[in-house]
Amino acid sequence: MKKAFRIVRTGFIVCVVVALLFAAVALFLYPPLGEATKSPIKKAYRALPLQMSCVIPIPPEYGTLVFLRHGIHPSLSPYEYKLKFTIASTTIERSLPFDTRNLTSVNSYWYPANQQGGPWVRLQYQDVEYLVNMKDQKVSRILRHKGHIFSGDLSGDQEGTAIVESGGRILVSVGRREAYEITGTPLGDSSGEYIGKIEGNYYRLRFVTARQSPEGKIRGLE
Repeated sequence: MKKAFRIVRTGFIVCVVVALLFAAVALFLYPPLGEATKSPIKKAYRALPLQMSCVIPIPPEYGTLVFLRHGIHPSLSPYEYKLKFTIASTTIERSLPFDTRNLTSVNSYWYPANQQGGPWVRLQYQDVEYLVNMKDQKVSRILRHKGHIFSGDLSGDQEGTAIVESGGRILVSVGRREAYEITGTPLGDSSGEYIGKIEGNYYRLRFVTARQSPEGKIRGLE
């Protein structure tokens, strides 16, 4: 019985190897075939309910902060994004409304604690910014308008924003909640310490430290 099983297993492995060799030869002899199969492969990959993650390096006394990307059906938003806080035995997840855009590169910045609380991590992706309060495990959206900077707490993964000027005032809301102005505070006046960036594509997610990759300009905020 064991001998028969080994024969069947060996035969299966040989068939797989031969099939892969034929596929490699076919792609080598006919490159357009490889290009034609890229899109279906990407769609099939995104359709798989896979979750990838990378750790954002912060001082260990504040626990751990993990960036999560979850693939869902390709006819819906390409990915769902979350942050996972772990302190001692407590774990909390917060959703990030990155709209329907695919993650390419997210700059990360560190702000030490001060009289107002904290510490914080700021995530910056093109013209979208999030502020992560490590003490309260909360996430807020940062909005900039005519030299003023506002921060509004998030409570879900679908958080629309609005900016209205009325009577000389700038009124900003995130979801249906009013945002508060942080212009003139350490959070508003400083860009924070660049600690690296989150990089991702269809097949991976990783954190690249500031030493490995210098800070680059963010399109939309230049």
